[in-house]
Amino acid sequence: MKQISQYILLICLGSMAFMSCKKDEVRTVAGDGTSPTLASNKTTLVLDKATPDAQAITFNWNASSFGFNGVVLYSVEVAKKGTNFADAKSSSADTLTKSFTVSEFNSFANGLGLDPGVAGEVEVRVKAYLSDTYKPAYSNVLTVTVTPYLDLIDYPSIYMPGSHQGWNPETAPNLAAINTTKPKFYEGYVYLPDASTLFKFTPGRKWDGDMGGTFTAGNTGNFGTSLRDNMEINGAGNYYITADHTNDPGTWKAIKANWGIIGNATGSWDVDKDMTYDVASKTWKITLDMVPGEFKFRANDAYDLNFGDDKPADPFLNYNGANIKLDAAGTYEITLNLTNPGNYQYTIKKL
Repeated sequence: MKQISQYILLICLGSMAFMSCKKDEVRTVAGDGTSPTLASNKTTLVLDKATPDAQAITFNWNASSFGFNGVVLYSVEVAKKGTNFADAKSSSADTLTKSFTVSEFNSFANGLGLDPGVAGEVEVRVKAYLSDTYKPAYSNVLTVTVTPYLDLIDYPSIYMPGSHQGWNPETAPNLAAINTTKPKFYEGYVYLPDASTLFKFTPGRKWDGDMGGTFTAGNTGNFGTSLRDNMEINGAGNYYITADHTNDPGTWKAIKANWGIIGNATGSWDVDKDMTYDVASKTWKITLDMVPGEFKFRANDAYDLNFGDDKPADPFLNYNGANIKLDAAGTYEITLNLTNPGNYQYTIKKL
């Protein structure tokens, strides 16, 4: 009887071992994914600011397989042609299709540095992936020709005609009220080429209701419709100019602002890399070697005036905004454009 019991026990143990081995044999391990085939309903886009919510383009692709019935995730990546997707913008997709509105695709184009009103080329691909643990699979690359628009916010403004631009309100730089909590506080950045600049403010692009004022040696003063004298700024350079017309007379101030970038992407959070102002393009520029990391723009080697980017999908900057991320090492041309108050822009171009 004891021998029979031992024999039954051996059979059971053997069966368990066999079942365990069989279970190991059918275990599935994810392999390399198959590449999706990407197609689109358009290859040329002229984006119209008047129809931001209209459908601009739709992409479709077939499913990617990683060797088992797991959940495959997809992301549409858009990059400027010829960059090998180094600074690609991306958008996730829950199905095997993804549509973009005019506004959405325009934000991509703006963020990639395409010139508004000019036809440029972007490349599009689909990324299929399981998680960060597994190697993704990529589709074929499509080229789309797109003409974007610059979606500027039209802020209430006053204008600054003067000796720096021929005393012409029609072409004068504007100061804008970009802070809704201060509806009559205007700001802007203006380049003044002369040692002494005389100017006035106007409420529109004509002389009706022009505002003169007073000034001091510190480039500050009062202004209003009851004041008729020209105001003056002493010293050539780029200025951050503010005008508070909450009361009449109001107050104005001009602070010289020289810009640079700082961050571990430039080498250190302790030392600024100075930018150079280009009079022809009215932009600040710098070309330098950078490493993966983050950076910000700031004036006068201090954080009193600084820009980051709270929405990296668009080209617009935010005061005291989030650090700007740089993913790949290389030589870059960084451009800062402050000509449109409240719509401050930047571009990052890998050379």
